[in-house]
Amino acid sequence: MELKSNQPPKKMIECDVQNYTVPASRSRWYFAELCGGFLDVDVCDSDIGDYIVDYDDVLRLSIDILERSPSARQMLDEVCAKDWAVSFEDLRGSEYCVDVESKLLILDHNGLDPSSLGGSSYFRNVTLVTLVKAMRDIWQEKRHGGFDTHYSPDHILVMERLRAADLDVLAVLCAWELRSENYADLWRHLIGAEIGDMAMMYSGYLERDPSSAYNGQALRAVFKQWFREAGRLKSCDHDALEYMDEVLAISEETNPFGKRRPGKMNVEMLSCLPDRSAYLQGHGAETLADPLYSSVDNPINQTHLMHIMYDLEAVVVEDVAFRDADLARKIFPVE
Repeated sequence: MELKSNQPPKKMIECDVQNYTVPASRSRWYFAELCGGFLDVDVCDSDIGDYIVDYDDVLRLSIDILERSPSARQMLDEVCAKDWAVSFEDLRGSEYCVDVESKLLILDHNGLDPSSLGGSSYFRNVTLVTLVKAMRDIWQEKRHGGFDTHYSPDHILVMERLRAADLDVLAVLCAWELRSENYADLWRHLIGAEIGDMAMMYSGYLERDPSSAYNGQALRAVFKQWFREAGRLKSCDHDALEYMDEVLAISEETNPFGKRRPGKMNVEMLSCLPDRSAYLQGHGAETLADPLYSSVDNPINQTHLMHIMYDLEAVVVEDVAFRDADLARKIFPVE
């Protein structure tokens, strides 16, 4: 079963790729031409940076590694088949930017030249994780589009959390698959990264119950672990709320958001893996009902959400906010 969607994509707000200009030298490459174009180098070679001349060398090396992971390989096959291109740019701290309309993925080069980016074990693994998450985001975008046209702000917040958690789940899964294919460097990197608790949860679960790798239990445990770290929730909510603010700012409608609430199938479909299994299958209703996934405990984000909800209900005339549109017309009649 392939999940398809004709839903409108998430609006491009933070990264304005419409203004992205291509320098005279080539700066973007199609995934299809990068796959199979291996660099004849050993990733364990301490002088690997000497073999990397341009950013496409970094990409070829990264793709060569990721193709050893069955899940990453299936996502690579899709971006190749759909003619996606990839580029490096200075995104000033953002991991990546996806331009759905142009089918362009822009990765952050962290201010490094190609040799430094590919030659550093740390930044090479950062690039691998970012590629996995970005390809998963493209995978989700193709099937589900943006949430802002479907759901109300409080439910957009929940769905953005679920989607963000899923990206990290896929990063853990692909790193584990690479570990099984004798590339353990990425797994060691994840253990020391911000999602190290998720990586440890996955390996610990498999040690206790190896069959959990096949029935979705281990990935569900990893998914749930994402929500136990307050910093991840705070950051994800902040980004989602900022996005909603900007959607409101550029929209001519009083309420540009949808009115629906997600159903259990919406949650379960978000967890569909490239092999067509879903690690949240049968757990969608439970996920929506559990406060762990939906409660907003950070007071700043709570206030921010309340302001957005208030703005959607208010009618502003002459810089005065009204809850009642009829009252607004009586006080400020339209001439």
